[in-house]
Amino acid sequence: MQAITIKLAIAASALALAPTVSAAEGDQRSTRVAYADLDLASAEGMAELDRRIDTAAREVCNADQQATGTRIESRSARQCVETAKTQLDRHFAQIKRNANLGG
Repeated sequence: MQAITIKLAIAASALALAPTVSAAEGDQRSTRVAYADLDLASAEGMAELDRRIDTAAREVCNADQQATGTRIESRSARQCVETAKTQLDRHFAQIKRNANLGG
């Protein structure tokens, strides 16, 4: 199965989502996004890839873990997800361009 494994540099402040997480500045985390089963020449395939990128970013940032007493996502979690999505999008940009060009 074709997939891409990406190491993400996540700031320590963005990892302060749970008290059990301790990370040094510039902590490296990795995630894997599979795309071999997708038709990236179609809008549906691209939409599914975007959903997978979003899911991977939320996973690597532990953004779905709820803090006690609130269901609101923390600012640091949102920033972490945005940073991770930006990095993932950069890695997939060439793959998406090739698919749009028919290659």
